[in-house]
Amino acid sequence: MESLPDICRISDILLDVDIDCKNQLFDHAARQLGQRHALNSQTLQTALQLREQTGSTALGHGLALPHARIPGLTEAHALFLRLKRGMAFDAPDGAPVHSLLLLLLPQEAHPQHLQLLATIARMFSERPFREALARCDHAQQVHQLFQLWADPQATNDPHFWLDSNRYFLDTEASLRPDYSIRRKVVARF
Repeated sequence: MESLPDICRISDILLDVDIDCKNQLFDHAARQLGQRHALNSQTLQTALQLREQTGSTALGHGLALPHARIPGLTEAHALFLRLKRGMAFDAPDGAPVHSLLLLLLPQEAHPQHLQLLATIARMFSERPFREALARCDHAQQVHQLFQLWADPQATNDPHFWLDSNRYFLDTEASLRPDYSIRRKVVARF
């Protein structure tokens, strides 16, 4: 199955992008994705704008996940943008969006693409992930963060910990000050 680091490589991560409105955003993203993957940028821009018109893709906390299904596309593609200034995006919490992950998906809905969307939405909803993402200064750091959080192995799942010789679901992980540092299962005997 494709994971976020597979479809969003270092060259697909752009930081400090100077954009002021959604139209500029979708135009810029469509040109970048079109050039990288030999796709028609006008088709991409139209698809992204139409999807956004059906409902905001802002997740809250300054993040958005614009996505569109593209006819003829055989694999998913992504572009991560961090903006110089936050932008109004009709977010559920009213906060301006400063980081966006734009996804292009094949027209046919495959379970693995729905799983990819769900995984990305889960990652972006986690406070430790958002805090670590905000600290990233370079595309390489963002990509490494995507790799760390997208790893499907249970031992790398940030929710599960081994403590006092038992597994438990760490439901208050975002409140732990050292959470972003302790990412592996830790055994205490």
